[in-house]
Amino acid sequence: MATATQIKPRYEGVKVTREEYLDLEEDGFIYDMIDGVLIMSPSPFFEHNDTLAEILFLFKVYLKKTGSAKAVPETDIYLPDGADVLRPDISVILKENYGIIKGHIHGVPDIVVEVLSKSTKERDLGVKANRYLENGVKEYWIADTDKKSISLWLNENNENKKNWKKIESNQIESVILPGFILYKEEVFPKES
Repeated sequence: MATATQIKPRYEGVKVTREEYLDLEEDGFIYDMIDGVLIMSPSPFFEHNDTLAEILFLFKVYLKKTGSAKAVPETDIYLPDGADVLRPDISVILKENYGIIKGHIHGVPDIVVEVLSKSTKERDLGVKANRYLENGVKEYWIADTDKKSISLWLNENNENKKNWKKIESNQIESVILPGFILYKEEVFPKES
């Protein structure tokens, strides 16, 4: 009887620079880079991907009508602070900022969306949220599949403070995409 060889993540726990990260060969796994250390993100569950696809679809429908931005899933972001490489579930870049799209995203997306998973929730709401805030992401959308909730964190950075204004509701409107409203029941429809 033949046995399959188990493939293991090649880079889990490896400390790298951004330049070294760019040169890594694909190993079939997705990583976050936190404090220079590669942390494998496990394959998401069906509910996570279903939620991500629904939110991306809603952004795409809106953006097809307005032409005001591009939305992409699972793309590496090289933030201008020169530190870690992050890979949010969805990045939205306004038309006037398309210059940051160079194979990957080299700069600050205007909107970042994360669908929370048990294995990444702490990172998404902690260190990654802080990095997005410090680098000037304007809106941080969060979908929580456990709580069946959506929230919008608005960047309120000014010279004196850096913080998120957090809004959780059954319907949330984007500040930078006028008329784009995310309805909770569209993202998390009631089971029939």
